[in-house]
Amino acid sequence: MNCFGKPFIFIFLFLSLSFSSYGQGIQGHITNTDDEGISYAAVFVPAIHQGTTANEEGYYRLEIKPGIYEIRFQYLGYKTQVHTVAIENDFISLDVVMEDQQYALPEVVVTASGEDPAYYIMRRAIGMSQYYLNQVSEYSCRVYLKGSGVLTRIPAMLRRQFEREGVEQDRYFVTETISEVHYRIPNDVQTRVISTRSSGDDSQTSPMMFITMSLYQDINGIISPLSRNAFQVYRFQLVGSFMENGRQVNKIRVIPRRAGHDLYSGHIFIKDGTWSLHSVDLQIEQSLFTAGIRQVYNPVAEGVWMPVSHDYQFQVSIMGLGLEYKYMASVSDYEITLNPNLDHEFYARVMASSTDAFLLQLRDAEITRQRETPGIELREHTQPQTRRQERITELMSREDLDNREMRSLNRLIRREARANEPRRPLEVRNLSMEVDDSARLRTAEFWSENRPVPLTPQEMESFRELPKDTVDKDEPRRGPFRQILMGGTHSPAQNWTFRHNGLLSLSSFNFNTVDGLKYSKTLSLRHSDATGRQFTIANNSGYAFARERFLTRFDLNYAYHPFKRAALGLEGGRISQDFDSRYGINPFINAVSSLFFQNNFLKLYEKDYIRLHHRFDIVNGLVLSTAAEYAQRRPLVNNTDFSIAGWMGGEYTQNIPAIPGLEELVMPPHNAFVIDARLSYTHRHYFMRMGERKVMLSSRWPTLSVAYREGFEGILNSDSRFRQIEASVNQSFTIRMIGEFEYTLNAGKFLNSDKLFTPDFRHFGSNSTWFLSGMEKDRFRTLNHYEYSTGAEYLSAHLHYEHGRLLLKRLPFMARTLSREKLFINALSIPEKDFYFEMGYGMNQIFLLINAEIVTGFKGGKHHYTGFRIFVPLGGEAGVRL
Repeated sequence: MNCFGKPFIFIFLFLSLSFSSYGQGIQGHITNTDDEGISYAAVFVPAIHQGTTANEEGYYRLEIKPGIYEIRFQYLGYKTQVHTVAIENDFISLDVVMEDQQYALPEVVVTASGEDPAYYIMRRAIGMSQYYLNQVSEYSCRVYLKGSGVLTRIPAMLRRQFEREGVEQDRYFVTETISEVHYRIPNDVQTRVISTRSSGDDSQTSPMMFITMSLYQDINGIISPLSRNAFQVYRFQLVGSFMENGRQVNKIRVIPRRAGHDLYSGHIFIKDGTWSLHSVDLQIEQSLFTAGIRQVYNPVAEGVWMPVSHDYQFQVSIMGLGLEYKYMASVSDYEITLNPNLDHEFYARVMASSTDAFLLQLRDAEITRQRETPGIELREHTQPQTRRQERITELMSREDLDNREMRSLNRLIRREARANEPRRPLEVRNLSMEVDDSARLRTAEFWSENRPVPLTPQEMESFRELPKDTVDKDEPRRGPFRQILMGGTHSPAQNWTFRHNGLLSLSSFNFNTVDGLKYSKTLSLRHSDATGRQFTIANNSGYAFARERFLTRFDLNYAYHPFKRAALGLEGGRISQDFDSRYGINPFINAVSSLFFQNNFLKLYEKDYIRLHHRFDIVNGLVLSTAAEYAQRRPLVNNTDFSIAGWMGGEYTQNIPAIPGLEELVMPPHNAFVIDARLSYTHRHYFMRMGERKVMLSSRWPTLSVAYREGFEGILNSDSRFRQIEASVNQSFTIRMIGEFEYTLNAGKFLNSDKLFTPDFRHFGSNSTWFLSGMEKDRFRTLNHYEYSTGAEYLSAHLHYEHGRLLLKRLPFMARTLSREKLFINALSIPEKDFYFEMGYGMNQIFLLINAEIVTGFKGGKHHYTGFRIFVPLGGEAGVRL
């Protein structure tokens, strides 16, 4: 999943014993009855909400102030132990031997339907999940995060490159961070990094991607066992139960109903009566990696259980590369604020009343349940306050709660949590991170005194191998000769960036039938200041050998108000311009098509021009873009017939766009003065700040746009005279468990087309080549270029639907792959042509490298043809028409 982070730079976990005599607390070794260390066991002090985690060898160390404390030792599969210790002015040693947890199984299934008792438990846990997701409105805590990993296999062809970058097989690399975190629902995270260091080249410092992950909701498309739709994709089985502090804890096996990369397997532990998580031991299997997730929860306040120990383990195998990496997080010093929008006393009464609604008949007669009689008295004398609460109480009291009622309970609690919630601000503060000036400069002594989890010998050795006079390592730099040949980026001074594309890089060369071989250079220089303003000057200059012409283009751009996204630009020069400047063919794809298949679909004219453009946010969500251009346009002809495929006997077509009825008409030389403007609005468009710059995120509403273009005759001898208006609406959204949708509708008309030249026609994204650059969702798959270009009115529509499991992904050998399936429909209507319609099916990321689709097109209700296309994600896609 996305939140698992950068695979090479993280790989983490812990273990070692190097203890300091500084301060006071408790330390020791946690083992099982076979004297084997228990990795990542949680050590927690409920009275002060402070704790730590044992390392991989079972060693732990916890610094606490003098006093008498109850210490909880807890881990999955073992009986929780509580020890009372007196801390004075030094560390005391306490070794703990944990016994295997004994699970009592029910003698009989007591549900009326005869189903496994796990379903009774899970219906209540799912119903209450929205309460626990929203129970705490904000909290702060202290987090120690450690990542450690090792490359177990390196392909021979990559070994030398990895060695140059300081990466060796079987050598551990470690990252560790100490942070203070403040979280506010729904996603406001503020992190202060106190200290961070890495034995590799790593800049990752924020632990919040792990700490805020909650199994009470889906995570990055992976369906939680506590999701309201969990019964559709999971089966559940009660493995057994045990008593802890007078409360029964149920171990539930999670069994996917189907194979898939979006499902967990393993076990979750649910506390009876409160129906909340006690701990988690789950796995995810995908085609390229497997992941294990373990969380241990502890009470951090009255009735509030939160994870105090996180353990994530990953194994990656891709193209001969093997990687094992681990994340471990120890969370302590919780300070919480209960959600004021929830009536917590009401939910305490509901949970107390449901405690003995379902009592497992246990084989072990010595295990008894402690009844919470104060809660029962509250139940008898207190009435629900609202109609919604009355319905929640009714549902929780039912012994035969069905799946529909479970989802209703979940929905009611979610609405209860959001009923009095203030309207969410448009500025999203997902992650605000502050790194202390000295965070990367902390000494080994500091880490020894403040690290709550000891390092293992391998991890300590990883840090000792760092150069003593360096803290951060520079990224590997290309040699100067290679930079000259292949291009690169330089910083000649602070806040200045210079880029060039090199003398021999692929982007320096191109070919088409008009220019022949074209060689060009691209240079850019950018200045950024502390306020986020940027000034960029760029130039692309080259020579067209076939027509012996020097071509150049300059661009000046000044982003003068980063938060308003306001920018003013000026560009101009002499270029070979595609007649379809909006949806034209990628020059590289056209070069391949011309050289190897003798298909010159790219049609060009020469343009000497100057263009002034401006854009800014009038208010959030309302964007105005304007531009004015003056151009001298001249027709061009083919100047070369060279082709590698020339022996096949084919011929290039003329350099004239194949607009029906105008195939032989050569565009006359002319001048054009054109202005265009676009106003677009997205209601409640969320955004976030990156420094002083505003970055747009998403909205639940569609984007509405109105565009206007006009050619003015007479201004600077302009020959153009036309007026065009277009309205559009587009939106993308996700329906949970259904999939992702995106649609675009365009409707336009030329109000005046008295003097309309080919570059000003309304062209549509289409495809005539065996190659297509990009994955545009508003491109027609089976239309030829310029076939439906128009100077009249038009209407187009595009609908795209994507899902992780439609047809082929239901096959067992495809189920765990990362591929996604899609369906799409495109339609186009113009007065002088038959109505055009196409529909298709595709699959993306086949073997991570290939995308494929099949599409059928219709004209005037009659079948046009069917095509099959293979997409190569290297800037283009290869296709074969059937």
